[in-house]
Amino acid sequence: MSPRNTEGWTSAVASFRLCPTAFLSSYGASDTFVAELLQDLHNEKLGEQIKISMLSLLLEYPTLLCPDAKVGQEAAASLLSLFAQLGSSPRVLSLRCHLLFATGTVLLATEAFGEGCPTSHEYLSLLFHLASDLNDRHGGAGERPIRVAACECLREVECCHPGLLSRRLETLHSLQQQEASPAHQGYTLLYSLALRNAILLLARGGQGTLGELLAGSEGLLWGATKELGDLSVATIDQLLLMPSSGDLKELKSVVSALLDSSYLLSPAAQSHLLWNLAQAVSVVRTQSPAIFKAQLVRLFGTADVALLHAILQLKSLFTDSLFTAEDEAFLLRRLVGMAQHPALPAPVKLFHLDCLLHFPENRPLGSGTEEGLPVLLTPRTISGLFPGLFQDQGTILARLNLLCLVCMESEGPAAEQGVGYLLEHVLALGGLVAGKGGQEASRLFFRAAFLFSRYFGSRAEPMAELTRCLLDLYRQNCALAPNVVNLLDEAWAVQEEPGWAGPFAHTLQELIVGLPLQEKELSWHLKVLARLAKEKDIPQRSTMQFLRRLVALDQLGDWRSGQILLSVCRNLMQLQPLPAPSQLADLLQAVSLCHVDVDVRDRARFYYTLLASLSDEKLGAVLAPQGPIKARSLSSSFVADSESFVASLTVHPAKRAPMQLERVGKSSKVPAAPHSEQDVDSYCRWLLEPRPPSQLNLTYRLVHAGPPSAPCDLLLCVVLRFVCSDQHYEPVPELCVPCLSAGHPPQTVTLTLQPHCPYPTLVNVFAVYTTQKGLTHCGQLEPLEVAFPDLFLPLTLPAWPPEKRHQLFGALWDQLHPDSNRTCAESLTCWPVAPPSLGHLVRDHFARYILAEQSGSYEIGMALPPQYHILLRVQSVKDAARVSIRTDNWKLLPSLNSYLLGLVEAG
Repeated sequence: MSPRNTEGWTSAVASFRLCPTAFLSSYGASDTFVAELLQDLHNEKLGEQIKISMLSLLLEYPTLLCPDAKVGQEAAASLLSLFAQLGSSPRVLSLRCHLLFATGTVLLATEAFGEGCPTSHEYLSLLFHLASDLNDRHGGAGERPIRVAACECLREVECCHPGLLSRRLETLHSLQQQEASPAHQGYTLLYSLALRNAILLLARGGQGTLGELLAGSEGLLWGATKELGDLSVATIDQLLLMPSSGDLKELKSVVSALLDSSYLLSPAAQSHLLWNLAQAVSVVRTQSPAIFKAQLVRLFGTADVALLHAILQLKSLFTDSLFTAEDEAFLLRRLVGMAQHPALPAPVKLFHLDCLLHFPENRPLGSGTEEGLPVLLTPRTISGLFPGLFQDQGTILARLNLLCLVCMESEGPAAEQGVGYLLEHVLALGGLVAGKGGQEASRLFFRAAFLFSRYFGSRAEPMAELTRCLLDLYRQNCALAPNVVNLLDEAWAVQEEPGWAGPFAHTLQELIVGLPLQEKELSWHLKVLARLAKEKDIPQRSTMQFLRRLVALDQLGDWRSGQILLSVCRNLMQLQPLPAPSQLADLLQAVSLCHVDVDVRDRARFYYTLLASLSDEKLGAVLAPQGPIKARSLSSSFVADSESFVASLTVHPAKRAPMQLERVGKSSKVPAAPHSEQDVDSYCRWLLEPRPPSQLNLTYRLVHAGPPSAPCDLLLCVVLRFVCSDQHYEPVPELCVPCLSAGHPPQTVTLTLQPHCPYPTLVNVFAVYTTQKGLTHCGQLEPLEVAFPDLFLPLTLPAWPPEKRHQLFGALWDQLHPDSNRTCAESLTCWPVAPPSLGHLVRDHFARYILAEQSGSYEIGMALPPQYHILLRVQSVKDAARVSIRTDNWKLLPSLNSYLLGLVEAG
């Protein structure tokens, strides 16, 4: 197949990103696209940027493009060969970095990385070789990005396989100490991660001592566990390591050196370094955490988010063994100050607010997994964090949540004053909604109302004011019904005991029932009443009166309003006990007779029938969204008879169907050849012109494979259903066999396949059959394999002499030249077959498809459904045979090459 150009690959990458699955389906298989991608990466005509775009697909979708470890290993090997081919040219520096990243991603994501994978050893050797060029001595400053990328790749490998580099700590430490260029940061992070994993692995029962680990310089620990990467703080606290005094002194020296030079790193890198070293030190119980004290003094004044997060991580890990009470109070004051600093962006201030809610105290009272309040936080200390109307929504809600929590858990005048201020703020947000503030204002107010009710729902006075505000807003604008319903849902979901939501819902119900009826507002009122009808603690008499008033005034509305009205009735029918069943039946009957929409009338008639025919228990079971609540168990003869009747109507699963399909042959519907006196060129065009898709007919014998005794010796009404394992075939029609007996000859059936693309496939077969006992079973047969040669069909040829058939092959060969059509392609393969054996090989496998034959040369033509062609020109060359291939579908080449090479291997 001819390679794509830059525009072609730009379009292909864009199409892939738009819908990766659909794009690969159009290719037939992911390995076809990956093979083309890897091949074109070696194309020197493509530029660096387009190759980087192609590699980005492997970086982002490694498991989709390489579905198993074997494909991943082959792809990684191809990428490494391209890296070696590029050399050290500075023009392709970025491409070489991306090749390193892509190779590691493919190996790790497809789980091909391991001791038994030669590509993994080659990849690690390359990374260590690149990282060993310290201080740009050999490659110069231009190669520094490659060394940084190599360190990053080694760190990624160590993250995915913790402990792999634990036997090379001395080598990594030497590299980290000697590196003096800006690449020093990558070496430091790599060493700190390897040190952390090695110590944790040793603490979990690893072999050796701490001193031996620190001095290790050879080998890789391939059997390292993957569980270390998921260790939590609580799990790390259970690990214990007691090294000797000499080993402890050496570890302290290493950690101190890393901490002393940490100021040279970026804030994010410092955060990673501190966390890795903190986890390592926390396991060594004889080493005091005070080794981090000097770093805390330096970092306490930082405004960087990453460093502040590192401090909080250290505090969560070491608590009062590293942080004093004064340190804790200072950190809280700093978080409060930073959360309201006017120079910081809103996301950073929200981060500080979240840190206050999850602050790791020295002596925490709770588990720390949920939002909690530090003991030192009081309404007075956070008075500057009260929300304002001119802040963004995220800040308002975050501050409101924090202040509500503080005021709820505090006592005294300051807390009561804070509750009053928060209520005023929520009511002010409601005023914005009343002033036509729009959807954003409505969402903000209802979220704020939910937060306030969540914390102060048990307080009568503030909740009464909030209820009046909500009722006034609904009275002014009933289109707020979805917001009100959502508020009730959330309030009922978080309240363990009946609280503010119940009285508010009852008051809202009375308000809706008392409002004058207007057609444009009817659907909103019914939506709220439908939600309230689900609550058994709310009296439904007012709702029934409202519905009867609608019927009396003939204001049932359109289809939408009718559907919502019926949802109200449905929810009422599910309540236990049923409220006013006679009135509800009259209401449903009136709706079934009077409503303008036939769908509403039919559904109301159905509900009326259920209400009039079923008991309350059965009615609730039928209308329950999750289906019947519980089936009652009876033991009468009627139940036994019904169970037998149900068994005869049920399809019972079987582990394996007592039958199998044996292959007999294949046939196909080949179009009739035109007049034999037609010239070669015209006949060539006729062969290649579009026509209705051809079908493939595979013949099988259906053989009884079950026990020859009853009830499986005679199978009745056998229905075979076929499901292809991919999407390249039309749905296969099912086959019916009236009878299959163990004592009679097998039945012959024909499986008809119509491919979209001629790819090999696996057809899963399911059989539904009935035994002599009258029971119907469903079981699976052995899947049917449709191999690539099963798709071959002979070309339609008239009775021509060999010379004219040779001319026809030459005309077809020219028509399928790659230059004549983008879909055409040519390839070449070789058979290590001597001339005497070549004729037997060709005739054994291609006798039906030979168009012309000369001394040591064979011209073979085949058709493949739906309308593709393959031409083979086999020529004997010394002790081998050259097989030239041309086809009008380049996607067939991988399957065809595998088939041709398999013929020689099988011989």
